[in-house]
Amino acid sequence: MEDKKEVIEKNCGKNNMNGESNSNVTKNVDSLDENVEALQREIQELKDRIEKIKDEREKYKDSLYRLSAKFEHYKEMVEKEKRNIQFNTKKNIVELFLIPFEKLKISMKYKDDPEFIKAIEMIYKDIINVFKNLNLEFIVPEKGDQFDPFEHEVVEKFETDEVNEYCIYDVQSIGYKLEGEVIKPARVVVAIKPKDIIEKGCKSQNSEEEEDKEGDQ
Repeated sequence: MEDKKEVIEKNCGKNNMNGESNSNVTKNVDSLDENVEALQREIQELKDRIEKIKDEREKYKDSLYRLSAKFEHYKEMVEKEKRNIQFNTKKNIVELFLIPFEKLKISMKYKDDPEFIKAIEMIYKDIINVFKNLNLEFIVPEKGDQFDPFEHEVVEKFETDEVNEYCIYDVQSIGYKLEGEVIKPARVVVAIKPKDIIEKGCKSQNSEEEEDKEGDQ
């Protein structure tokens, strides 16, 4: 009888263990299902984000292509406008000089005529008026003027005492300013002290110093 009881107890114990293990398995399966569902949701969210990013990328690409096309069109317009401005500027300047040029061309046929000089003078005045209309100013330094490095260019230094040192002694060519900006400086000869005067000055200074020394002794 005791052996039967032991068998029954053992069987009951096994049944209880099997029941507990089945319960644990069910819980584990449920947990795995939940994890799988969570992972599937995350994967779907990632897929949705990737699709959204792809759509945004395509939009940006389209915007970039449009901007690039607009920029190229703008560059072409700017270049065309620059060419038009350059052409119109040249055209306006040429038109201003056409009248004096035509007068000069006619005058050249009468070089031996006594009035030829007067005709050239009239043409010269016409050209001066053209320059004035273009806001061109002349830089015309005179002998004795102070040298200005912003408007003058030194082509030679000349020893003389006729004018002060570093003043203009002679003008080789005038200069020009367009709307206040120097486009060609006047070419000038600048005066410097003659060497003999410098030497005399040095000698007199030395003699004075020697006299002072002798007086101190």
